[in-house]
Amino acid sequence: MDFKGIKQRMLRKEVSPAETPWQRAMEEMKKNKVQKLNEKEKVKAEEKYAEQHRLPKEQLAYWKGKLSAHSRKQSGQQEDRHSYLYWYLLFLTGGLAMGYLISPLGRVQEIFVEGAAYVPEQTIIDASRISGKVTALGVIANSKDIDGYISSNLPQIKKASIALKNFNDITITVQEYKTIAYVYSEKAYYTVLENGVIAKDGLKVPIGNCPIITGFELNQNLNDLLKQYMKLTDTVQNSISEIKYTGTEENPYSITVYMNDGNEIKAILPTFAEKILYYPDIVSQLGATKGIVDLEVGAYFTPFSQSAAETNTTAAEKATPKTEVPSGTDAQSTKAGNPQSGAVTKTEVATPKQE
Repeated sequence: MDFKGIKQRMLRKEVSPAETPWQRAMEEMKKNKVQKLNEKEKVKAEEKYAEQHRLPKEQLAYWKGKLSAHSRKQSGQQEDRHSYLYWYLLFLTGGLAMGYLISPLGRVQEIFVEGAAYVPEQTIIDASRISGKVTALGVIANSKDIDGYISSNLPQIKKASIALKNFNDITITVQEYKTIAYVYSEKAYYTVLENGVIAKDGLKVPIGNCPIITGFELNQNLNDLLKQYMKLTDTVQNSISEIKYTGTEENPYSITVYMNDGNEIKAILPTFAEKILYYPDIVSQLGATKGIVDLEVGAYFTPFSQSAAETNTTAAEKATPKTEVPSGTDAQSTKAGNPQSGAVTKTEVATPKQE
């Protein structure tokens, strides 16, 4: 019998043509090829595949749904990867920056000062307590404390702000109180600030054209003067060149004020701020004549030429015996003086009436 032919017929009956290894390998290759395409190309490829092999509609719908789900899954995985990469780079950059600032490489290298007009920059740096031994990050973290250090040690500084520059450089920006005068004492000029505070450290030379206060000790009289001076307008303050204490035992509140226009003012501390406000109106009445404005009692003006003559007359009167004025003599004419005898007169100046 032909056993070989019978065996071949039996194998052909048991094995279906669709289940051969070759056909299964071809199907897997086609599936892998389809998965690598984008969603649109996959749909077109499957439609073309279905037309070529005449697949039923149910099987075609199954393939479309499977491909769509696979595409969505791949898209979600890509978005997750991008998100993880973003946060990773962010934390990595932040970690490197923090490590640099905390390390010795992040210590302060240079310190810059901005906004200082009267206070030396090195004085501000010393008051801030910032040095190359601290990190720039530590300086920024303690900026409020540094502001307090500067303001407490330097009364001229109203406010100080700290900023980071070039990773490890520090910029100190200060706002100063305005200087309104200088007190000359013991061969040094002490700054008087707009808040009424007198600086502790003296200067060898005053800065700017602020008035100079002389003859005062650092006592109550100086405090009284500053209280009066703070009441003056900027225009009047800027018109003053010097304020000199000329008090005596009989009149301990007497002061002499030298003006920038060449005139002198005699005044007393308790009424100084009140009466000197009339000075612009007084000057407008005097014209180009220069002299002494007496504001101690009322308002009187004496030209310098007559003031010198009065000084000489007073010296002569002290050297000669006093004579009694006859009872019939006019007292007012005696006070005004006799031009022939060398006496001088004071001109009363009109001042605006207070409301």
